[in-house]
Amino acid sequence: MSEPRLQPIEPRRLYRHIAEVIARHIDAGEFPPGTLLPPERELAQQLGVSRASVREGLIALEVQGRVSVRVGNGVTVLPPPTAAQRAVVAAMPASDWPEVGPLDVVEARRIIEAETAALAAARITDADLVHLEATLQGMEQGHVKGETHSPQDRHFHLQIARISGNQALVQMVATLWDQRRSRLFAAFEEHFVTPALFDDTNRDHRRIFEALKARDPKAARVAMRQHLNRVHREYSRAL
Repeated sequence: MSEPRLQPIEPRRLYRHIAEVIARHIDAGEFPPGTLLPPERELAQQLGVSRASVREGLIALEVQGRVSVRVGNGVTVLPPPTAAQRAVVAAMPASDWPEVGPLDVVEARRIIEAETAALAAARITDADLVHLEATLQGMEQGHVKGETHSPQDRHFHLQIARISGNQALVQMVATLWDQRRSRLFAAFEEHFVTPALFDDTNRDHRRIFEALKARDPKAARVAMRQHLNRVHREYSRAL
């Protein structure tokens, strides 16, 4: 007699599970098209999860065309998707649904890149400073032109990781930055990245650079942590 076989359990990203639960309530008619969903705080309490996870779930629903998110005005339920819209969502590559949400990525970057900057400050050379400042100036010029996704931003942070001399840190920083290529992360940036944040980012990067130039590990650590704290706060603003 053969033993019963259990079906493999598919790993589920929390934010996608939250999106599916809310979508089922929408499909059941509890939230008709044109109405606002309950506030984040209320949804988080009802679902027993964090507000950050709810925010990621709501933006995942927006990517799927189920809701419209307007920061400061709430989340509006959209009419049921057409067959063509459902087909587009079904065809989205797995890379559009990363294993971890944007807020977790920024939190991990805050931990790893702060220490990476401290290590880089102790090892940076004059030649490194020249290349790093050129990258910084390119990024600042891009922001003046209104560029919203400057490749120089990623390059700046990866340069610092390489200056640290630790290849494991380089790989970790690169992997975390690659998470930004997902459609979910792009939706977060569309809602929360503002011209004011660009200006703050330029000032943050300049402070990081000056701490590295002074070869001050403590100041570099603090400057990087403050920069990523700012990004995390922006991504955590209430919908």
